[in-house]
Amino acid sequence: MAPRGIALRLFLTCWVVFSLHVATDFAREHYLVVSIAERGTFRLDEYHRLHPDIFRLPNGHAYHGANPGVSMMAAVPYFLLRPITDRVVQRVVAGRVARGDTASVEFQDLRPARVRFYREVRKRGLDIKFGLVGLITMVFFMAPLSAFGAVMVYRVFLGAGVTRRAALGGSLFYALGTPIFFRTGYLNQNLAVAIFGFAAFALLWNPGGQFRLTLRSRQLWAGVFGGLALLCDYSGALALGLCGIYAVILQLDRTEWRPALKGAAWYTAGAVGPILLLWFYQWAAFGSPFLPPQHHMPPVEWSDLGYQGITAPQSDLFWTLLLDPRFGLFITAPALVLGLFAPWLNIKRQSIIPWRETAFLLAVSSSYLIFFSAVQYTQLQYITGIRYVIPVMPFLAVLTVAVLLRIPRWITWPVGVGSFALAWAMAMVRVPYPDRSVLGVLKSIGADGLQLPLLTTLSKTSARFADGTAAGIAPLLLLALGGAIIVAIWRVGSRRASPAP
Repeated sequence: MAPRGIALRLFLTCWVVFSLHVATDFAREHYLVVSIAERGTFRLDEYHRLHPDIFRLPNGHAYHGANPGVSMMAAVPYFLLRPITDRVVQRVVAGRVARGDTASVEFQDLRPARVRFYREVRKRGLDIKFGLVGLITMVFFMAPLSAFGAVMVYRVFLGAGVTRRAALGGSLFYALGTPIFFRTGYLNQNLAVAIFGFAAFALLWNPGGQFRLTLRSRQLWAGVFGGLALLCDYSGALALGLCGIYAVILQLDRTEWRPALKGAAWYTAGAVGPILLLWFYQWAAFGSPFLPPQHHMPPVEWSDLGYQGITAPQSDLFWTLLLDPRFGLFITAPALVLGLFAPWLNIKRQSIIPWRETAFLLAVSSSYLIFFSAVQYTQLQYITGIRYVIPVMPFLAVLTVAVLLRIPRWITWPVGVGSFALAWAMAMVRVPYPDRSVLGVLKSIGADGLQLPLLTTLSKTSARFADGTAAGIAPLLLLALGGAIIVAIWRVGSRRASPAP
C-alpha cells in the first residue's frame, strides 16, 4: 500500500478510536468555546462560579485564566453544528417543561464537586448543551487533531528510513500506547502544544524529503505551528523558541550566520499571526495585550509562591512529574524510559535518528520537565490525570521507537502490547475515585471489565442507563462497531493499492 494511503487510513483509524473514548468532563476551555460560537465574545459572565478557574474582574466581566487557542479552534465545529444542537436542546428542555420535569436530578458520583456541578447545570437547563458541546469538540476537533499528530509521527519515521510497517507501528505506539490516547478525550491545551510543537519540528527537519514544500514554505508553516503552540498555552513558548533555534542551526548547514538568520526570519513571520491573535485576546479580555491571563487571576492555592505559582525549578516537583503514582510520566508511560537510551544507539551508529535530532528531541523533553518542575500547579494533576508534561510525548516517543526498533523482538512486542493495554485502560477509566493512581485504573478494569467514559457518565445520570451501560453489553457493542469500521478502513481499496515493498 502506498505511504499516502497508509497515512490516510492511520488518520481515520485514530479518529475512530479516539472518538469512541470521548470523555465528558466540561473543562474551562469549553466555556470559551460556547461564548465565542454563540455570542462572539470572550466574556464568561453567565458561567461565573461554575468553574474555579473562571473569575470576575473589577469591571464586572468574567474570564478564565488560560490561553484561548484550543477554544478558538474548537469553536469552529460547534458553530457549524449549532443549528442541530440548538434544535436538540430546545426539544429536550421543552419536553421537560411539558412533563413538569424541572427539578434537579442527582448525579450518582462519590465526588461532591461533580455532584454539585451537575445539579447546577441541570437546574439551568445547560446539561444537554454542555454534553453536546463536549461531544462535538472532542469528536470534531481533539480526535482529528491527535490523528493528525499520529500522521506527522508516521511521516517522520518513514523519512528516517524505516519500513512502512515499522513506521505505522511506531506511530500507533505514539498515538495509542502513550497518554496521548488518554488526554485526547479532553479539550486540553497541553496536548495541542505537543502536536503543534512536534509538527513545527518535523517540517523543519523534513527527513527524507517527506514534506514536498520549498524551504521557505516549511519554515513559514513551522512558524505557524510554533505560534499556535504559544496561542494554546504559554508553555508553547518553549516549543516555539527551541524550534526557532533549530531552524537557525539547520540553516547554518547551508550558509553562514547572517544569511542563516535572514532565512530563519521566515519562521518568525509564520509565528506572527498566532502571536498577534493572542495579544488581541489579552487586550480584549484584560485590557493589556502583553500580560498573560494568569496575571489577572485572583489568589488561589500556591499562587502566592513566585510569580502566580511559578518559582525556580524544584527537585521534588521534578521527580513528582516523573514518578508520582497518579500522573508520573514514567508511571503512566513506563516504556518511554527507553527513549533515554537513544543516544547510546547514536554512539553505536545504529539509530534511525541523527545525532543532532536526537539531541533536539531530548532537549525539548528536558526543557518541559524542568519548566513544569517550577510550576506549583502541577501538583493538581491528580484531579484529571497526567497533563502538564504531555508536550514531551511525541518527542520522547520517537526516541523510544528508535530504541524499540533495535532491541530483540521478544522484548519489543511485549513492551508495545503492554503500553497499549495500559494506555487503553487509562482512556477507558479516566481517573478513578478515590484511588486516583494507575493501579486504581487497572483495578477498575479488573473489577468492571471494558468501559467507555461516555457510557459511564450516562449510567450516573439516570437509573434508566445504569444497568448494562457503564460496564456491560453496551461498551462491547460500540467497541465491536468501531472495530468493524476500522477493518473497513483498511480493507476498502487495499486490493487495488500497490503492494508495499
